[in-house]
Amino acid sequence: MFVFLVAPASAHADQTSTLLPPLFKELQTAKTAAEAREAESQIWKIWSLPDNREASAPFAQGVISMNSGNLKQALAYFSRVVKTAPDFAEGWNKRATVAYYLGDFETSVHDIQKTLALEPRHFGALSGLAMIYEANGQEAQALDVLIQVKEIHPTLPGLDQQMGALRKAIEAKKT
Repeated sequence: MFVFLVAPASAHADQTSTLLPPLFKELQTAKTAAEAREAESQIWKIWSLPDNREASAPFAQGVISMNSGNLKQALAYFSRVVKTAPDFAEGWNKRATVAYYLGDFETSVHDIQKTLALEPRHFGALSGLAMIYEANGQEAQALDVLIQVKEIHPTLPGLDQQMGALRKAIEAKKT
């Protein structure tokens, strides 16, 4: 299930929203996990609203297809999204996610790079990139990316454990 959020007329949706900077500040300074979860949830809602209305329907259809496991169909929808709205970071991120699930790491990395060019704070895309690096035995690169994630979203669940495991793997390779 996903929620459609109606942004104020003066605010852009997607990664250009003026609502995002204070939410990222909240994410970085949250005193409790609940505060961080709420800020993260609001960020994802805004990111998931294409500013281009023509991209809204295929984006929603892509999410439904992805969530129901129809990855090839989801890939087709998200490909339409990035063609229609190439400046919509979450369209690229969703396509990167589907490519990852399909085992196409090269396309996934390409789409993650597009996502990050549009939204450098995209902790989801960065986390995906770290997963790809780790899967390819590039633990040091994965750790470097997760350090970036920690700066953006310090309370991301499981992040400290993942970073610790990567540090152990890096040390083990040295011996």
